[in-house]
Amino acid sequence: MEDRAEKPLADTLKGSTVLQRLVRSRRIFDALDRELQPRLPPAARGHVRVACVQQDTLVLAAASSAWASRARLESSSLLEAARALWPGRLERVQIIVSPGLD
Repeated sequence: MEDRAEKPLADTLKGSTVLQRLVRSRRIFDALDRELQPRLPPAARGHVRVACVQQDTLVLAAASSAWASRARLESSSLLEAARALWPGRLERVQIIVSPGLD
């Protein structure tokens, strides 16, 4: 096998609208996460993050079931804050456990 030089991300993205959409979505979710992190209790920051928005659902990822329980306690205030930032309709919060998040 021959070694291929790595291509810069920008070059890879030029050829794929699917990848462009994925990167754009991730950047939007990261921006929402940056805005919501300060609204979490200090101990929970970094252990609970925005995973995505699916239709009208804010999906939060928690590093463990314990952090997911804590996120459920904060879900109303996080949803309210996210509604002020998100351009679409948000009606509910879903929390998933994502080990290794932190």
